Amino acid sequence: MKRRTSEAGGYGQSCMARFYPLFSSSKGNSSYIGNENSGILIDAGVSCKRLVGALENNGISPEAVQAIFITHTHSDHIAGLKILTKKYNIPVYAQTVNLEILASSDKVAADAAMYSVDGRDIEVGGFCVSSFETPHDTPASCGYRIVCPDGKVIVTCTDLGEITPEVDRNLAGADMVLLESNYDERMLKNGSYPYTLKQRIASSHGHLSNSDCSKQLKKLIEGGTCRFVLGHLSQENNTAFIAESSAVGFLNEFRRNSDYLLDIASPDGCGMAVAF
Repeated sequence: MKRRTSEAGGYGQSCMARFYPLFSSSKGNSSYIGNENSGILIDAGVSCKRLVGALENNGISPEAVQAIFITHTHSDHIAGLKILTKKYNIPVYAQTVNLEILASSDKVAADAAMYSVDGRDIEVGGFCVSSFETPHDTPASCGYRIVCPDGKVIVTCTDLGEITPEVDRNLAGADMVLLESNYDERMLKNGSYPYTLKQRIASSHGHLSNSDCSKQLKKLIEGGTCRFVLGHLSQENNTAFIAESSAVGFLNEFRRNSDYLLDIASPDGCGMAVAF
């Protein structure tokens, strides 16, 4: 199927990129950055049918997707990748280790174009994308820093046990940040998960807690970033209300909707555009 390019569709001065948090939870993740003409996907962690439906609900054709950037190879980030690449011929970008895993485990179309993000900036569809390592319990994992055609910067960063210096550097100075707020410490501690799983989630290579997320938000606001989306909330160990309350409570020295804007990413395909 012929792909629509940024040259064909175009980014005019008035066509700014928007952020679409289509799916964001422990059961499936995918975000679109762009507009109706051209954009990129970060992860494809739900079925192709659901992902295409979520795009079309926002007035975006799957042919507008210029590339899929994969953060890591857990199923909630790649579940729809094989069918999506087979049906729409979309190139895939990921760390070299993850490209090898995807190919060897039959998680991507056999003839898919695949490119490494290691150590270089990727220019595609008018976007400039760079990766940074995130500490997670997988052979390789990364977040992405994206410079949009209008010059604004968005950073997507989920599935990490802690904020490392590398993560901190890449979050700094962004116009907008999608940051993981995966679990409430009390809910995790008192929940039904086996002890070993609780340990894994709370480890430095697990997931980011509400409190650790809130601390980073404060640092980012102090550095000039004021637009945030909380993502990858656990459906067993968190709620949108608890995550939001944790962040707003910790940021009580700042005025919400004046000093900063905060949204919660949709878990189930109902996510609408977020301007930044």
